[in-house]
Amino acid sequence: MTKSILIFSHGELIGDGMMKLPFINALSTAFPDAEITWLSGRHPTIFASALAPLVQGKIHNIINHTKLGDSIGDVLFRRWKAVLPRDSYDIIINTDQHLLPTMMLKAIPHGMFISASLKWLLSDRKPPLTNGQTYYEKPVLLLNRLMDLLTAATQKKIDPIFHVDIPKNILSVAKKLLPKGKNVLLAPGAGGRFKCWPLQNFIDLGNRLHGDGINVGYILGPAETEWQSQLADGVKTAFFPLQETTEKSVFVTIALARLADLSIANDGGVGHILASSDSPIISMWGPTDPYKSTPNGKGVHVMYARDFGEAKMETLTVDLIYNQAKKMLESTK
Repeated sequence: MTKSILIFSHGELIGDGMMKLPFINALSTAFPDAEITWLSGRHPTIFASALAPLVQGKIHNIINHTKLGDSIGDVLFRRWKAVLPRDSYDIIINTDQHLLPTMMLKAIPHGMFISASLKWLLSDRKPPLTNGQTYYEKPVLLLNRLMDLLTAATQKKIDPIFHVDIPKNILSVAKKLLPKGKNVLLAPGAGGRFKCWPLQNFIDLGNRLHGDGINVGYILGPAETEWQSQLADGVKTAFFPLQETTEKSVFVTIALARLADLSIANDGGVGHILASSDSPIISMWGPTDPYKSTPNGKGVHVMYARDFGEAKMETLTVDLIYNQAKKMLESTK
């Protein structure tokens, strides 16, 4: 019986964390009796803060921002001993492919070591080849690479678990925040401003949707509250659900999207959160590649600027997004 599992990563922002969530769900289901420890190295992990509610009961220990894995001294002087709650682990899974963290993790006493580093050279197990493969082909999508680690550990095909269970009290909160009628949520923020659709476009789109009798709500995180007055001036009927509640759990954003008719978001953390609701969402991508980091969710429709011209957010015109929104809203009638 597997009693302890150590997972190493170099940290997660919101988007990374949401992409990894179906892996964590599947991991805890595959090993229901194991104590799972998440060790972050170079950067902090969002699982210790904003996304903590989503991994509660699935990750049992989070050892945050240790800065381990970047120095040969971490290997030579066994610096992990000062932070790890156990002397050894039944399974260690390395989600990073660089050499130094791989060497460090390999030196920690373990029953099984799983790592894709150096083409799985140091791993005790590899994922079985399938579909006539003669060699391992590294998946493009991050989630698929993580699932290969779990497949290697279990030696059987494990599917990611996408569904997010929202507490009933949070669903009640979200229901009260949404007006009666059709609701579309617009999320203008992203971790990098270069990934943001122009704010004026979000205003113009909001007005066009309102002209069709649709309620328009803007999802603003802490870094975007400065935009609220401009958006409110631009779209007189707009509502701002996250600013209208004292409930700050990430579940509120997911619940709002699940109850709304459509969400529209940039390539960013909030877009990944909205997509996890499994409700319809238009995910807008410009200079970054959606095929490496497509949000998890059954209702995701990617609009990639490169498919319409130059790979920048401005290529996605208001007309393009409005027409796609109308099409998706019509299909949900």
